[in-house]
Amino acid sequence: MFLYDVTDKSITILIRRFWSYEGLEPPTYAVRDPDFFKVWVWETVSSKEGKTYWSEGGLLNLIKADIIIVLGDI
Repeated sequence: MFLYDVTDKSITILIRRFWSYEGLEPPTYAVRDPDFFKVWVWETVSSKEGKTYWSEGGLLNLIKADIIIVLGDI
């Protein structure tokens, strides 16, 4: 999916979505509630910043605020 950032006028491509602790051991305090610290993360490639990572919640907030515009799918 292609995104457009109106603040820095860059194009971003969503690469993959994964859990925040994918492939890692969660901290011991999170073991009691394994879903507590899990958030979806998007790996992206931006025309200005290169490879970046966004939490899905943060990305959705930027889309709702019209800072990021969804241009469409590949």
